[in-house]
Amino acid sequence: MRFFWIPLLALLLLAQTPVVWAKDRLILLAGQSNMMGRGKVSELPATYKTTPANVKYFYQGREHPLAKFAWFGPEVSFAHDVARAFPHDTIIMVKQAATGSLIQQWQPGQALYKGLLRQVGFATPKDTTLQADAILWMQGESDAQESIGVAKQYGQRFANLVTHLRQDLDSPNSAFIYGQVNLDHPEHAEAIASVRNQQQAAQRSVSRAVMVSTDGLGKQDDGIHYNAQGQMELGKRFAKAYIQQMK
Repeated sequence: MRFFWIPLLALLLLAQTPVVWAKDRLILLAGQSNMMGRGKVSELPATYKTTPANVKYFYQGREHPLAKFAWFGPEVSFAHDVARAFPHDTIIMVKQAATGSLIQQWQPGQALYKGLLRQVGFATPKDTTLQADAILWMQGESDAQESIGVAKQYGQRFANLVTHLRQDLDSPNSAFIYGQVNLDHPEHAEAIASVRNQQQAAQRSVSRAVMVSTDGLGKQDDGIHYNAQGQMELGKRFAKAYIQQMK
């Protein structure tokens, strides 16, 4: 009789155990120098110098460990926080960034836009369909230091970029998480304010667009680029926004 209870007990335990379905999470990271990263890898904590087992990071056309080069961007702390939040999933991160680039250079048909889609192709197996969970965007510093005429076009170009990326990635519901530009250059005050205001407004006009504050992040002496502490905090803010969107 006691042997009858063994499989029965196993079935009861299985019924009470939540089933965890693993998935692949494709996340794109794009933008200019603050996405490329100017944080010194030598200043990273030891725990950030390893790549979580469930993270795959693609940069410059191939898979790399995190923090492999001399400099890092927000991808390091982002990857660690997201890997912990979704331990059963594979986090596939694809980064494409260009120093000093304007948002006009990221419009559909432009080289940087095509390059980003090409990077996604390197990271995803052929004959597979993998929709992007999210696109992380850190860009706008260049536009905010151009003429006011250029700055005023930021919001329209931003919305166009989001719309076409979602179409071309076959990911209509992907979150678009972006950092607000943070500059203190009096000679460009009007253009900076214009870009910041348009980024703020995009949260209301673009579906699933989530702005991340960059206020208070540590910077280098140039007042533009985030230092190691600033990049780690930026990545954590991106991760928090992403995790909230995935709930």
